[in-house]
Amino acid sequence: MNVTQLTAGQLMSTELITVAHGAPIKDAVLLLAQHRIHCLLVPPLEPNACAGIITIKDIVQVLCDGDPHHIDQLLVVDVMSAPSVSVQKDFLIDDCIKLMRVSGVRSVPVLEGTKLVGLLSYTDVLKALARNYAE
Repeated sequence: MNVTQLTAGQLMSTELITVAHGAPIKDAVLLLAQHRIHCLLVPPLEPNACAGIITIKDIVQVLCDGDPHHIDQLLVVDVMSAPSVSVQKDFLIDDCIKLMRVSGVRSVPVLEGTKLVGLLSYTDVLKALARNYAE
């Protein structure tokens, strides 16, 4: 099996952990730690789209760029990447990897039309490669 010929829909994670636009950064940090993940999806204000994504990297960047004492005043909307780079469910993994590399992101929301259906990360691709080599 050639992993790069699979689609985003075949490798994506469908268990989506989200955080609200208006949530304090502290809530996002707690969710990231609790679920041991590196990013959270931020639901849109309108249905059937993905407004953004917030990653550990985004939070660390804010801490490095500003006064860490003000982090309690920040909301998810102040830090998240929006709109996020996304892919369609039927995109080939090869194309997803290229888009992720060019965009400098490790995870992308997966859409079916305008509906959010999953999240694809480099980890998902690596797990598929590992399964392929184990066979």
